[in-house]
Amino acid sequence: MSADDRGSVTIWVLGLSMLLLVFGGLALDYWRALAMQRELAAVADSAAIAAASGIDEVFYRETGDVVLEPTRSRGLAEAAVGWQGVDVLAIDVAVAPASVTVTLTGEVELGLLGVFVDQSEPLTVRATASAAPVLVP
Repeated sequence: MSADDRGSVTIWVLGLSMLLLVFGGLALDYWRALAMQRELAAVADSAAIAAASGIDEVFYRETGDVVLEPTRSRGLAEAAVGWQGVDVLAIDVAVAPASVTVTLTGEVELGLLGVFVDQSEPLTVRATASAAPVLVP
């Protein structure tokens, strides 16, 4: 080993350690985002099912047709999300006459990657679920 080669192993180990830290942070943040998306998907499913029970009862009694009452369906969806206790950035409830779609948006704060990237815009995660009322004879 010559005098010029001293310390080169230390530089390589430091570089590999930094690379390992970046990829570890990426993997950790990715799994946190996946976990958040799965949680939002479960909450969106339950909120859509709850909103689909917001049938306009007066219209059903008069005509026999099943349609959703938009105000009631939105209220049921928002209440279902509130019962879950999940930190949600935005709730979007789209009510059609025969179905409802709930879209939830959440944020994932960056962990180890926050040291290396700009955190002015956190990672955004969305989940969407749809449901329709079904009458059981």
